[in-house]
Amino acid sequence: MNRHFTALAASAAILAASTGPVLAQEAPRVFERDGPWALDAGEDSCRLARSFTDGESTLALAMERNRADNMVRLVLVSDAIRTFRTADQIGYSYLPANDQRSAMFVRSETADGQAYFNLGNIFIGPDPFAAFAAGPGGGPGAGGPPPGGGAGDMPAMVIPPYDREAEQEFAATIRGIALNEGLLQPIRIEIGSLGGAIEALQACTDDLLRSWGLDWEAHQTMTRRAAPVGPAYEWIPRGTVGFQDFGKFGGASNPFRVMVDASGQPTSCHVHWPTLEARQNDAICEAIMENGEFTPALDADGEPMASYWMTDFFPALSRPFGR
Repeated sequence: MNRHFTALAASAAILAASTGPVLAQEAPRVFERDGPWALDAGEDSCRLARSFTDGESTLALAMERNRADNMVRLVLVSDAIRTFRTADQIGYSYLPANDQRSAMFVRSETADGQAYFNLGNIFIGPDPFAAFAAGPGGGPGAGGPPPGGGAGDMPAMVIPPYDREAEQEFAATIRGIALNEGLLQPIRIEIGSLGGAIEALQACTDDLLRSWGLDWEAHQTMTRRAAPVGPAYEWIPRGTVGFQDFGKFGGASNPFRVMVDASGQPTSCHVHWPTLEARQNDAICEAIMENGEFTPALDADGEPMASYWMTDFFPALSRPFGR
């Protein structure tokens, strides 16, 4: 069931007004806009989608968001995207800045036989992992460690707090997305300014938090996110997720959302975009509810407030090797 709130109505007006080598001798296929953005406000996520064409083929692009942070799950559907056989990442850059990034992808097919590429969570903003040469294209985001903190035994890295205005300013500078590594032929998507689209996603996320029973306005000025007390992986019984299941977490799939009250106690556990078996997700949520303990989120005045903690299974809930 879709949600319809006034914030989305306001945004509708905004919307209306490992990689293989690049074949340097080939010019990129250029895809132009072919229709307006379409916004879908679901119960657990927000989705913006748009179609593009180069005159011969179509390309559908979707940005999906399930938390208040400057990440989107990027999905591309087109038979024009052909990767090298050995490629497990797609290199991309925002244009005109041309800041090179990469993302591991999950490939499948749609019901009508189109090639489907899920690039997982990518950042709309300066790449916070630029200083980590081997860092992934996505990151812990709202569900990962708070600024200056660590999850499990992962190296501490500073995740900047979510800044809505900074995200809008960055998005407004984007005019295109270049897919330039890992493909048989590079592709340039003339996406246009993303400022209005990101503002619509922000408004949709506000309504998402409100539908979860949270104070969405307080979350815009919060000074601390809810975070686990100690390593969260210690809450999960050994063997709940086997090595053979690790491939199911690609493409930002199966994140856990835990609602946390002002005292730091978990009140409910939910799974987004599930790929694990239901019994495994149930077991993980039951363990979090029984064993989980959190430092609560703080509002603008430093007072505890109800919020949520969202994390992918990696790295927060996966037990380090040998533990």
